[in-house]
Amino acid sequence: MWKQMSVAVLGLVLMAQSAMAQVFPVDAGTTTTITSVKSDIVAWGVVFIGVALTIFAYKRVKSLVH
Repeated sequence: MWKQMSVAVLGLVLMAQSAMAQVFPVDAGTTTTITSVKSDIVAWGVVFIGVALTIFAYKRVKSLVH
């Protein structure tokens, strides 16, 4: 059980890193504006809310199964 969970978490982390690299590209040629900072904050907020909801749903389903 723990082995499967750790493999799943590792896969999620690896996928999230590549996804975040596409969402937040680092380019030295561009300047940071208030609009881009606001959009980055909103995007990170959506990510954190999604993770929190996933953890909540996992715990809820786990408690219903047992």
